[in-house]
Amino acid sequence: MLRYRKVFNSSTNKLILHQSFVDFLASFVFILNRFLRVTTPIPANAIGALYCKLWWSEWPLWALYVTSTYNLVAISMERYFATCHSIAHRNMLTSKRLKLIMVAAWLCGWIPEAHLVPISYQLDDSCEGFWPSRIIQAIGGVSIAIWEFVIPLSIMIFAYTRIIMELHKRSKNRVGNNSNNNDAQNMLSKANKNVTKTLFVVAIFFAICWAPTDVNYILYHSGLNENSLDSVFYQVAGAIVLINMCINPIIYCFTYDRFQKQAWKMVSDVCKRPQNRVDIIE
Repeated sequence: MLRYRKVFNSSTNKLILHQSFVDFLASFVFILNRFLRVTTPIPANAIGALYCKLWWSEWPLWALYVTSTYNLVAISMERYFATCHSIAHRNMLTSKRLKLIMVAAWLCGWIPEAHLVPISYQLDDSCEGFWPSRIIQAIGGVSIAIWEFVIPLSIMIFAYTRIIMELHKRSKNRVGNNSNNNDAQNMLSKANKNVTKTLFVVAIFFAICWAPTDVNYILYHSGLNENSLDSVFYQVAGAIVLINMCINPIIYCFTYDRFQKQAWKMVSDVCKRPQNRVDIIE
């Protein structure tokens, strides 16, 4: 595995690997959450209260979902700086700062989603969610939806709009100046466009998959519809968010050339090892 460290050593690839890890963890927690639901009466004690606040509330699940979102935001901004401000990108994005960005993505997920804990209670042998008042519920619901969806999407739109404009500008400059149109520049431009295209597709799927659940969240907490958080629509919308977690690695494999080639190379090398051992023994 150490042989492939240099391949995945760029800041983009590190963030993509981090994204894949968070998405895998979110999928795993989703499965656990569905199978480890208590169907018997919830005891009216500290254990029951903790279960309602920390597990029934789905705090870990949504925290991971939003962590994934803000890591995707980090990837988008990394691509923006790499494309539009390459010198600043090289000088500022050190390994230490990249780790801090990853930590920040986790904080952006776990801290805001912690609002689920104080509004979840054990009541009458079951878990229930209550806001202190309708006004607080409306403000809180809209604020969370803005944090989960509107802000990330706005940042992604800004980043990829500027990236597309910059790539278009460079393309025009190369056409107008053939002396600079050498193979190295073309290769770099192609690689940059490929990774940008990949992450742009990821951002589009984020918008498609997150829109239903957050629109429903706003409408419900604003009292504009009757689809409760236990409704079929809400559960389906939540499952679509999970699909977003699962589909990202597939997008990388089919659209990101470097990731695709190295992943296949790793698989190929692993498959060849048993044969090599047999040859050595013989």
